[in-house]
Amino acid sequence: MQYYIFDEVSPNRYAPYLELPDEIDLIETIMGKKPQFDYLPIEMQAEIDEDEKIVYTDIINPGVPLFSHKMKSALDEFGVDNIEYYPVNIINEDTKEVLAEYFLAIVTDIIPCINLETSVFEDNALGKPFISQFFIDDKKTKGLELFRLHNIPGLILINEELKEKLSSIDFEGISFKHTDEYHRKS
Repeated sequence: MQYYIFDEVSPNRYAPYLELPDEIDLIETIMGKKPQFDYLPIEMQAEIDEDEKIVYTDIINPGVPLFSHKMKSALDEFGVDNIEYYPVNIINEDTKEVLAEYFLAIVTDIIPCINLETSVFEDNALGKPFISQFFIDDKKTKGLELFRLHNIPGLILINEELKEKLSSIDFEGISFKHTDEYHRKS
């Protein structure tokens, strides 16, 4: 089975700059911990310059993934059920006007499925090893179509079957980068 990194097209130079609210702990969210919010929808303030062109793509990733209604609906339709969704309003920090509605997508499955024998390790400047290129061990994915990678939890991976289903929909600003194209520098 082939696997793909599922993310926004990067860099999306037309994405709004978003400030994460205090309730969202970046590390805990990436690790699949469900946040507690006092109020929903969550408000994320966007710095908007009137002269800038803003494009609201189907994934915006200001450190945590925000999925459009269209993306959430597609994933729901395809039976992806290991994502906890929280409504988000992106608001203009000056006018407080709602600019767009999204969902914070917290992937609840973090899988240790890297094939350590075929993956590439390098040492960083401190002499500590890191994974610079990885390969997935199919037997360890629990058959999930979408998951986060235990060793590199900032990545969301999807299998080839889900990638093909999502590729048939006209999404804006979505990237399906094959895992063998991943190269990390320390």
